[in-house]
Amino acid sequence: MFRRWLDASLILLAVACGSVGVTAHADDDYSHALATAPQGILRHKTTAILAVAPASKSSATVVDTDNPEAPGTQAAVVTNAPNQFGSIWSTNENDFDLTKNETMSMWLYFGNQGTAADNGMAFVLQNDSQRTLAMPAWGSDGISAETLGVWGVTADPLQDTAAGIAATAIQNSWALEFDTNFNDGAGGQANAFDVGQPPVHIASNYPGDAESYARVKDTTFSSDPSAATFRVRHNGLISEATQSNFLANGSWHHLTLSWNARASTMTYTFNDKNPVTEESTPGVSRTVRIDLNKVDPNHTGRALWGFTGATDNRYENNLVVLESAPGLVSASTTASLTDLTQDKNVDNDDDVLSQDRVRLNYQLDYQAGRQSWSGITGRLRLPTDIAYDKYATITYANGTTTRISTQDLTNDKVTAYLKDPLSATDSHATLSLTGRAVAVDSLKHVAATTSIFASNAFVGTAETPTFTVTPHVNLDLAVTSANPLVLTDKWQTTVAGKIGGFTSANVPPALSVTAELNGTTLPKVTPQRDGTFALPLTASQLQSGTNLLKLTATSADGDTSKTVTVMITVTGELKFDTVSSEESFQISTLTGNSQRVGRSGDWQLVVQDTRGTGSRWTLNAQATPFTTSDGQQLAGQPVYVTTHGSIPIEATPTPVLTHVTDDSENDGRFDVAGSWTAKTGMLLAVNNGSAVGNYSGTITWTLSDAPS
Repeated sequence: MFRRWLDASLILLAVACGSVGVTAHADDDYSHALATAPQGILRHKTTAILAVAPASKSSATVVDTDNPEAPGTQAAVVTNAPNQFGSIWSTNENDFDLTKNETMSMWLYFGNQGTAADNGMAFVLQNDSQRTLAMPAWGSDGISAETLGVWGVTADPLQDTAAGIAATAIQNSWALEFDTNFNDGAGGQANAFDVGQPPVHIASNYPGDAESYARVKDTTFSSDPSAATFRVRHNGLISEATQSNFLANGSWHHLTLSWNARASTMTYTFNDKNPVTEESTPGVSRTVRIDLNKVDPNHTGRALWGFTGATDNRYENNLVVLESAPGLVSASTTASLTDLTQDKNVDNDDDVLSQDRVRLNYQLDYQAGRQSWSGITGRLRLPTDIAYDKYATITYANGTTTRISTQDLTNDKVTAYLKDPLSATDSHATLSLTGRAVAVDSLKHVAATTSIFASNAFVGTAETPTFTVTPHVNLDLAVTSANPLVLTDKWQTTVAGKIGGFTSANVPPALSVTAELNGTTLPKVTPQRDGTFALPLTASQLQSGTNLLKLTATSADGDTSKTVTVMITVTGELKFDTVSSEESFQISTLTGNSQRVGRSGDWQLVVQDTRGTGSRWTLNAQATPFTTSDGQQLAGQPVYVTTHGSIPIEATPTPVLTHVTDDSENDGRFDVAGSWTAKTGMLLAVNNGSAVGNYSGTITWTLSDAPS
């Protein structure tokens, strides 16, 4: 974009200035400014953003910078010699739209003279009738540096009204001044605008408005009590009490301007980027309201924007490098890091486990503008301590992808060219790199890095988070309490252990113990700093017989130990849980034939085996003869009926049922009577020839182990 800016502007200068040439300055500070210039907007082949003003006194020019880290950048040189006025203004098609929110950013250089510097420069919005020819009305006395090329002239001692001074300024304007020289002298000497202000400062007001100038008494150079001078009212003041040379200190300074159209406010933020790394910094902000009746009295909704400066017999190098211009391209550039192994986003000061797979994404989003964002070159400064894969990918909103080789990665830097422009119809692109965090033996802190995405219309930066690569630790979990553990009954108990194997880390990692009892996950246990832990278990958590407790140590970074299993056996016993004390059979009518008489009432017979799953037991039954009260014996006896047949129950114990215990079923309980039907279980066999009577007898149940 800047090729026409440079070439056309020089032609304009040659025509307007006649024999006045552009002097090349090779002083050390000027060379330093060009050699350290941050990345700015590149040349544009067709449309200029700014044009060097054709005003007769302007000596501003545009030059290429020399910083190899910022290729293609050009700088507007506002002043770089004694007794200069410089101005450079936006072209009509790139003016400032006051009806819309606008954001622009730039780098400013004010030389290295500190408090001995000349006056500085100003950013200006204006609707002066002279347009790009606008400049202060200096008259025959020559350039007044105090004006910064925009404020009114006070060199005439007879000029004793604020309105008269304002009339000599650039009209219908708002200026943000960067004042590097303390103008606190006498009236009529063009050296009083800063009376009562800090020596070096940033401030704003309306150069063409009389209210911007305040009359103060001045008896320094005159005994006349009516003698006066004028100072400028400073709005939105920024100064540094501890750094009186915070502007002209030989460094580039970043400035962001944000215009809120609805509120008619301008927010200017100074020093919000590091000039070497281009990393974002907090900066200092001020917000001022701009009265558009003073800047745009004809309500056009537009204004020219640009930079002005002036020097006297001293001088300083005042240069500007643009990052973005209002309304040209609005875009955002961001970076994000994801730990793929842990499936989490990596934020500032997070940890990444060594050898985890990671993905680094740079997201470019086009938001609006008068043109597309094209010709984008990404100069990536990648985070260290990641072994990147051989190729990166660029994915566009329309689904197309391209690959970039990272095999030529040098000092964690790589250049990426985006072949497709971004626009409203294809608004974003993602540049993605994958790799693996390197293996480390101790904590390795990785600093944030700033990558630059530059074109002829917009420069964006994207910062990665700071993070720490943490070493893998070989966790070793050991149970220090008894294993296996045998309990004679369900009592509460505690399983103790210790975790070792984390001495390779600078500090013990954050550990936890995951426990699973009989398939149920228990709350995590946090060990002590020495790795010891204790896991209490209540009686209600344990089942009779065998309990399996599985323990695993885990670090916050995802390291895990081998799982250790603790066998807890509750030995228990084999017993009757419930047995009916008295039951009966149904009343039946003798038919003279053999018959089976069913049960009457609620027979109860429940066995509980707390010896553990897999234990086997046998139920035995025996019975006395059934007789009446006078000794008559029933012709028959109880029988135990199953689906496989019937078993006579007589005077000796007879096995009727064998069962294998399962602790998961009702804690080892087995309801024998509940498994009977009307035709199975204990019944009464009555033979033919039995006499009528009321018979009773005793059935005895016994339990015995059964061979496994």
